[in-house]
Amino acid sequence: MDRMSQQQDQPTVPADLPQPARRLGRRVAALGMLAVVGAGLAGAWAWRKDIADDIIADQLHKLGLPATYRIVRIGPSEQVIRNLVIGDPKHPDLTIEELRVATRLTWGWPGIGRITVVRPRLFGALHQGKLSLGALDKALASGGGDKDHPLPDLDVAVVDGRALIESDYGRLAAKLTGAGGLRGGFGGELAVVSPRLAVDGCETGLATLYGKLSISGERPRFKGPLRTGGVTCRARDLQLAASGMQLDVVLDRRLDGGEGRLGLEGGALRIAGNRLAALTGSGRFTYRGEALNANFKAAARDVATSQARIGELGFDGRMRSSHGLARFDLEGDIGGKRLAIGESVDSLLAKAVQSGEGTLAAPLARQFRTALARETRASTLSANLVLRRGQEGLTLVVPRGNLHGTSGASLLTLSRVQAQFGAETDSGRRPVVTGNFASGGQGLPQISGRMESDARGRLALQVAMPEYAAGDSRLAVPHLALTQSPDGAMRFAGEARLSGALPGGAAKGLVLPVDGRWGADGALAVWNACTKIGFDSLAFANLTLERRSLQVCPAPGGAILRSRGSGLDIALGVPNLDVSGRLGQTPIRIASGPLGYAQLAGRPGALTAKGIDVALGPADAPSRFQLARLDAQVGKDIGGTFDEADIGLAAVPLDLRQTAGNWRYAGGILTIDRARFTLVDRQAVPRFQPLIARDGSLRLENNVITAQAVMREPSSDHEVVRADIVHDLGKTSGHADLSVAGITFDKNLQAEALSPLLLGIVSDLRGSLHGTGRIDWNERGVTSTGRFSSDGLDFAAAFGPVKGLSGDVVFTDLLGFVTAPDQQLRIASVNPGIEVNDGVVGFQMEPGYLLRINGAKWPFMSGTLTLDPATMRIGASETRHYKLNVRGLDAATFVQHLELTNINASGVFDGEVPIVFDEQGGRIVDGYLASRDPGGNVSYLGALTYKDLSAMGNFAFGALKSVDYKHMEIGLNGSISGDILTRIAFDGLSQGSSADKNFLTRQVAKLPIRFIVKIKAPFFSLFGSMRSLYDPTYLTDPRTLGIPNQLPAQGQLSNDPNSIRPAPATIQPPVSENNP
Repeated sequence: MDRMSQQQDQPTVPADLPQPARRLGRRVAALGMLAVVGAGLAGAWAWRKDIADDIIADQLHKLGLPATYRIVRIGPSEQVIRNLVIGDPKHPDLTIEELRVATRLTWGWPGIGRITVVRPRLFGALHQGKLSLGALDKALASGGGDKDHPLPDLDVAVVDGRALIESDYGRLAAKLTGAGGLRGGFGGELAVVSPRLAVDGCETGLATLYGKLSISGERPRFKGPLRTGGVTCRARDLQLAASGMQLDVVLDRRLDGGEGRLGLEGGALRIAGNRLAALTGSGRFTYRGEALNANFKAAARDVATSQARIGELGFDGRMRSSHGLARFDLEGDIGGKRLAIGESVDSLLAKAVQSGEGTLAAPLARQFRTALARETRASTLSANLVLRRGQEGLTLVVPRGNLHGTSGASLLTLSRVQAQFGAETDSGRRPVVTGNFASGGQGLPQISGRMESDARGRLALQVAMPEYAAGDSRLAVPHLALTQSPDGAMRFAGEARLSGALPGGAAKGLVLPVDGRWGADGALAVWNACTKIGFDSLAFANLTLERRSLQVCPAPGGAILRSRGSGLDIALGVPNLDVSGRLGQTPIRIASGPLGYAQLAGRPGALTAKGIDVALGPADAPSRFQLARLDAQVGKDIGGTFDEADIGLAAVPLDLRQTAGNWRYAGGILTIDRARFTLVDRQAVPRFQPLIARDGSLRLENNVITAQAVMREPSSDHEVVRADIVHDLGKTSGHADLSVAGITFDKNLQAEALSPLLLGIVSDLRGSLHGTGRIDWNERGVTSTGRFSSDGLDFAAAFGPVKGLSGDVVFTDLLGFVTAPDQQLRIASVNPGIEVNDGVVGFQMEPGYLLRINGAKWPFMSGTLTLDPATMRIGASETRHYKLNVRGLDAATFVQHLELTNINASGVFDGEVPIVFDEQGGRIVDGYLASRDPGGNVSYLGALTYKDLSAMGNFAFGALKSVDYKHMEIGLNGSISGDILTRIAFDGLSQGSSADKNFLTRQVAKLPIRFIVKIKAPFFSLFGSMRSLYDPTYLTDPRTLGIPNQLPAQGQLSNDPNSIRPAPATIQPPVSENNP
């Protein structure tokens, strides 16, 4: 080498010079150069520190690094600099306690050897994802290598290197110790620690990174664990227990890629209500050219979400991506054990069982829940999946998948399932799914489905479920077809069949067609045309409808069910109803006119039905419920109004007419309030006049009806009766308690206003009536009882005014007007022309409105007046016969009672007064009164009032003003409402003790005289006429005696052509005038 150098350094000499001369010249030149170099080196060595200082300062200046330092030593083998400070001395970016640079010779030339950095301290900041080292940023940007060799070719040793980075997430402290070539051979240890990191609302505990850092073949490698004391994200409700990850990462020579291994040991993780006990995993990856390739395994233990629980879940797969995660393929196998439903799903099933109690949903859901829990207790999951992301969007493919139950049966099978979620720019598009699935297992429904594409790009799903049964509950979906067009819109059509309990009833063979469209914009429309719903039987409570079908139609141009994303709208109509069946064991038929229902999303629904007609019972004698209109608002509760309803129960001979009110159904309870109706008697001959009610109420709960109403007489608005009703629909039995607090009869309320049967029997009624009654009904019939009382009723009857009618009447058949035997009523007085007081009448009402009078008795003029037993049929046109018996009538008492102050009489009378009532009115037939032996006396005590009598007249009056008789008989005949002919006959006459006696009167007394008097006068004026014989100033107004409209004027004959008109008779029979 030295020789070659010498030859290169010799000057050129001519070739023709002699050889010795050329050699001498070369030596002289070499010696001269050596002398120059030696002199230069000697000078450089003498000024070496100054030279080094200039070079270092010049390089720092070029790098833009403000720095201070102290050169300790510059030697041939090592240069030492201490207290190097870069940046602001008060806040430096880098400090190095000592920097030693060793010199090495390569092929005789000096070069930089190992650079030893003793206790360097680096300070930096990380803000908004950008790292800044202060004054070092510019120097680092220039780099120390080239594109192919980014790491400088240096041998570096770091002794106790430290760094502190202030970041937006927290402080990071690092420590580095190691030595070796940066392009190969470096080995050391790296430790990074942070007491707390906060990133995007999440916080960590103590986080550490520790491991071996080495470089081989210009490829850095780190191997060691990354650990954290836990992660908490309060906003996301996430918490991770202490976890660690083993890293073994090797970077490529250009530092633009790498490869490595990962090992995960995760602690318990909780995200909201989801959790897992532990997460482990391992994998290998490479990242080059913005492409990631990875093979990994992951396993989770005791995974629990609200929807599912998995004892063990694992994934073994691989992933490829490019341009970050803009495009990736993930493929692998999923395995799991003990896959079961989560708490929320189980709770939903439990609620479905609870809320479905009493319906077919409860046993089906209960069986499904029990079987699912049993089959998943030791279940296993295996599936293969591929997840891809590209320009067309996200695609999930499940070539195969199977979930096996404890029994070994396949609970769910998937094959060739693919879901296309669309591109990010198509985020509103509904996923497009294809594939096959099937479900099964012991006690679980068997559902099969297939989705495929047709030639026009539409996807079609066919689903079928054979009958799934639990006890008497059954559900089947024979077919359900779903067709999805390329734009995502879906049409579906099929049928569901179900049998079992329904709320309040049951269905058997209910067939429910399904037809509709679900648009790509989210709009849903179901049943765009009329749909026929059929059933074998349909029962609600104890109502059972037999085999029938109903046609349900949408509104014109619409659908029955419609949704546009803001809720569900419903609009349907039923042209008419015509169904029949049984209510309990009773036949029932329901018919109606149009029925409509409409409901907008978020608002109550509106129901309207017209012309409802319900017939209950045998066809020849049904109970009828007819409603002209029924309206309802359907929300959380159901309620509305009904109008013009007519209700008639066959078992109860009373009807409700023009019924209207408000009704409400909530919590299984039907209530009616503010009800108004008219109660009418259904009999051909009404027993009652119509009564009205308002503010009535009704409650139907647990199949029992309770109702209250106060019924009033329409014209006067007087309260008549208060009714409390209870009816058990299940037992078809009930009762009504009736309470009459007090009916007051006055000019505004008369008896005929309550019952037409009393018309013409009583009038001008005054007083009050009170009592109670009860009506009971069941499958055997109707019974009714009651007790009614009065403290005193006054009224006008055909035979005269009645006052003070009082007592209790007990009814054994209240509706039929049937009483208990021998009812007793007290009569304060009755005045058929002469007042009779303190009587008692016995009677009883028998079926058919037959009034049986058992008799009546009054004290009468110191004797008695009795009525013989008789009958009359109320409301019937018939001839009625009555007979009054007089026993022991005292003439003196009689005269005193008539207030005949100028007349004195004596004698005791007996007799009978037969009375006949028919269509022409009432009349006395052959009535009589006869005196008892030995007769009596009639005398006039007052002065003569007739001033125009002749002397003979005055003489005659004086002679006859006192007459004794041995026998007197009074005959009565004639119309009660017209004239009565009274014939009074005296036998065995003689002058009384107060009469004027003389020769003539004594001669006359020896003759046999019979004295006959006839009086023709209205019945109610008869006894006044007798007084008027002696006192012409006494006249009685018949209107004071009752029934004024039926009485003719005083002295006027009856207008009735059929009334009894006795033949005219003279006062004295002709035989008397022919006697000498």
